[in-house]
Amino acid sequence: MADLHVNDLPEPDVAVLRRRARAAGLPLLGYVREELIALADRRCADDTVVEFLESEGRELIPEIDTAAIALIEIYDLPAAALRTFGRRAFATGHPLSDYVRQALITSARRSTFDDVMLEFHEAQDRDPSLNIDLESVAASVRYARGE
Repeated sequence: MADLHVNDLPEPDVAVLRRRARAAGLPLLGYVREELIALADRRCADDTVVEFLESEGRELIPEIDTAAIALIEIYDLPAAALRTFGRRAFATGHPLSDYVRQALITSARRSTFDDVMLEFHEAQDRDPSLNIDLESVAASVRYARGE
């Protein structure tokens, strides 16, 4: 991967991120920045490995590849988020940019109730002749998700 740009992600994942950005009223890069910060702040399974390695006195210095520079130059990630992703990347044996890229892909593929409803709204906006009962769709999605 030459750089860590949103458009380097698989198209279906970019579409989800664009949809979420529109719903949040943010430009795509602004949304991705906020999502990356949230992902860094949210505990994940890799943090257990990080904690173990640190308890063993290991210094967790990730492989900083050229694509990782985008995290600073394009997304202007705070130092704390960069540190978190760096430690996780080291613990999992991945270059920093690969780790963050996979975290974004995973986030985009973890659909939410809002994602489903936004998709139905977009379909109806594209073709107003569709007769979609959005309340029934919402009820069905909540039921299927156990909400």
